[in-house]
Amino acid sequence: MYDCIVVGAGPAGCAAASRLAKAGVRVLVLEKECLPRYKTCAGAVSRRALRWLDVDFMPVVEDIILKVRIQWANQDAEPVEYQSDTPIAYLVMRSRFDKLLAEQAAAFGAEVHEGEAVKSVQVTEDFVEVRSNRSVYRAEVLIGADGAVGITARQTGLYVPRASGIAFEIEAQLPGGIESWQTTVLVSYGVPEQGYAWLFPKAQLASIGMGTFVPCRRSFLPEFGKFTASLGVDLEKQHLKAHPIPLGGIDRRFCRPRVMLAGDAAGLTDPLSGEGIAHALHSGSLAADHALAALKAGDFSMASYQTAVEEAINYQLRTARRLSAIFYSFPQFFSRLFVVRPEVLQWYFELVQGRREYRDMWDLAKQVLGPSRVFNLGKS
Repeated sequence: MYDCIVVGAGPAGCAAASRLAKAGVRVLVLEKECLPRYKTCAGAVSRRALRWLDVDFMPVVEDIILKVRIQWANQDAEPVEYQSDTPIAYLVMRSRFDKLLAEQAAAFGAEVHEGEAVKSVQVTEDFVEVRSNRSVYRAEVLIGADGAVGITARQTGLYVPRASGIAFEIEAQLPGGIESWQTTVLVSYGVPEQGYAWLFPKAQLASIGMGTFVPCRRSFLPEFGKFTASLGVDLEKQHLKAHPIPLGGIDRRFCRPRVMLAGDAAGLTDPLSGEGIAHALHSGSLAADHALAALKAGDFSMASYQTAVEEAINYQLRTARRLSAIFYSFPQFFSRLFVVRPEVLQWYFELVQGRREYRDMWDLAKQVLGPSRVFNLGKS
């Protein structure tokens, strides 16, 4: 019997487990894979994520990003660059990053079981019962942090069968070496529709990917092949990975009595940028705080967690969803706008750095496009 069981040892689950263990809670983390394990993810830890990251993760940082190069596919527009004096993001391999977070949770006192997959979840009035491939456990509270297709949401009635985006990614060597890309990421808009492609440099390899925020089309893989070819990388010789993108900013339940969802399991990926790590760390921390409150008060309704996630995270993602509808519908307009109004880029990356919020970007969009046009586009 535990006070809390956390399913999944990614950023959301480890953030929750570390916070709970530090408070003296008996917490069990069940992770179906053995760590370190590969995770399809560009691996960008934004500067704003640091407020919820209570660990020295610099030993696993592979590059620190100070510059973003933005290009537009199928357009004559010249690339634009944004340069920052302070870090925009820290690039990691998720295998090493998640392993570090799990080790920290264990160091604080959490019991971490690797290679143990959850098979069923049963919620009763008095406890939660979790059956794995090894044993049966009970707890007062369950935190589901087991990803976009995790079992927790499906078996507790919290799963949302809604179309999400999808991302393809490879880890590849570049013909000219990785050195010329150090401290710089490439983001390419225009292809695919409603998404973008990227190159994120790591210590030895480049994470090259393409994501779309609408259901995948047949042309998506050929489009990705053209993008990798433009970088001198033959996609057919690479090990291709794919992963769903559980987009946030929609109406949904994040909890039920004794159960809370966090991170990708809660569908908290940014609909404009695709960022997920910051929201995973944030929601995991919130889940831990509400688990502690429930254990102290004996009230396991978890209704306050729904309100907290909606106000602290999903409200921002709703605004991001409206901005995404505008941005991805008019790539040619924004390719010109970034040149004549560089403050638009500056404000966005200040958001990534945690110095602004999405409501600031919404206000700027109204200044640039006009209130009525932004309102109409944002509803689409």
